[in-house]
Amino acid sequence: MQIGRLVVLEQILDKLEKVRRTGKDRYTACCPVHGDKNPSMSLTEKDGRVLIHCFACNANGKEVVEALGLPISVLFEKPLERTGEMPKRIKEELELDRYVIAGAEQMQKKGQRLSYSDYKRLKLARHRMGLAEEWSQGGENNVRKMLNDVFG
Repeated sequence: MQIGRLVVLEQILDKLEKVRRTGKDRYTACCPVHGDKNPSMSLTEKDGRVLIHCFACNANGKEVVEALGLPISVLFEKPLERTGEMPKRIKEELELDRYVIAGAEQMQKKGQRLSYSDYKRLKLARHRMGLAEEWSQGGENNVRKMLNDVFG
């Protein structure tokens, strides 16, 4: 498996400029996101994942591979498999969303108005709860959207 990962890591490295090996499966290179002239980006293969971070512009792996015209799947040894279980982080966010919705409903019952920022947060919470409902009903396309767009 390690050999397969290095082939994928090589696909990424081949598209970068001023690549330098800094250790076992560790490299530095110029960042394609902000047109780097001096290497400020770190690349590492670890636990079946390619980890990328630019210390100059804070670009992450997704942003870097998109700038290189590669699919995000090159960052992972195995494709994301749906286990039917929602990730813990998303469950925690949804729990917070439930509190946001309940709090807003209490304020409205008391005749209190929501501030603009509270209204925006309520709107986000309701949107994410709707996506979570679609997840539970097997809406595979919305799973990706929820993970990538809404929960960052």
